[in-house]
Amino acid sequence: MDEQTIERRLALMSEDEQEHFKMVILQLVRCYGPDPDQAVLLIKSKGDMAGIITMNADDMEAAELMLEANDFFGYLNMAGAPPKEAFN
Repeated sequence: MDEQTIERRLALMSEDEQEHFKMVILQLVRCYGPDPDQAVLLIKSKGDMAGIITMNADDMEAAELMLEANDFFGYLNMAGAPPKEAFN
């Protein structure tokens, strides 16, 4: 993707999208330089998995990050849910 395409896509973003994009970029920057964070970026393009990008993580570390993310989203989805005994 060339610079003009990037500028065109940025111009089409709403203010909320631009703020979110800025937050994402600031988090990604933390994955480079001294004492870097780790990240796994999943990209899905129109129904198909388009790719996985890792930053400062080998395959095993990326898998561990994905398991942690799965646990986190499981927790979010179950927060406030009634106890499993109440399901019938």
